Amino acid sequence: MTSSLTETHDFMAKVTFIPDNVTHEFEDGTPLIECCEEVDVSLTFGCTEGTCGICELTVVKGRENCSRFTEEEKDYLLPEDLEEGMRLGCQLKIRRGEVAITWKGNRAK
Repeated sequence: MTSSLTETHDFMAKVTFIPDNVTHEFEDGTPLIECCEEVDVSLTFGCTEGTCGICELTVVKGRENCSRFTEEEKDYLLPEDLEEGMRLGCQLKIRRGEVAITWKGNRAK
C-alpha cells in the first residue's frame, strides 16, 4: 500500500463527552453520531434526521471546531439556543481540534 499526504490520517480531533467523563480522538470531519458509535457514551439519538431533538446537546468548548449549523438545526432550535452553543448531535461534525460537549440526562424509555 502506498501512502501520500492525502491518504494519511494524521489529523485528529479530540472530543470530550463531559457527562460521561470520556475523551476520545477521531479523524477530522467525523460526524458526531459516528463518534458516539465508536465509544461508550450515554448520548442517545432518535430520528437521526434533525427533527426529534433527542440528541440535543451543548458545545461548551471548541464551537469554532464544529461544522456550521444545518437547516435542520436552524428549524428545530431557537436562535438564542444556537448562540449559546446548542446543537443537534445527529447534525454535528467535528471538523478539527478540541471540542467538549454536554447534554441533559436522557429521557426515560
